[in-house]
Amino acid sequence: MEVLKKTEDLLKKFEQDHEIYVDAQDAKSYWMATARIPKKDDSHHRGRRYISGRNEEGNVLLFSDPDMMDSYSIENWGTMKTFEDFVDKALLAVLADKEESDQKQKEGCGAGCD
Repeated sequence: MEVLKKTEDLLKKFEQDHEIYVDAQDAKSYWMATARIPKKDDSHHRGRRYISGRNEEGNVLLFSDPDMMDSYSIENWGTMKTFEDFVDKALLAVLADKEESDQKQKEGCGAGCD
């Protein structure tokens, strides 16, 4: 199924506002969102992939590295009746992950960092 125009616009705006690449897919049997979050200290990106579906009761598979599908955790994001609900919650999760990662980098850089 195609991503609705409203959702496409939301993803584009998110990318522009936060400089984070996000892709979302609404397949027949699952929903998937993938984010590439740039690191502050170099040109590499951290990836995140979220997979859920209409009948998963809010359970989401979280892959901290989309290229290594054998390592994942499970979270519950609450009720998600539509693909749009999933995308909204995925974008919130991406921002929370970016904030946490930025904070860890700042804490770990020593007394000379600003």
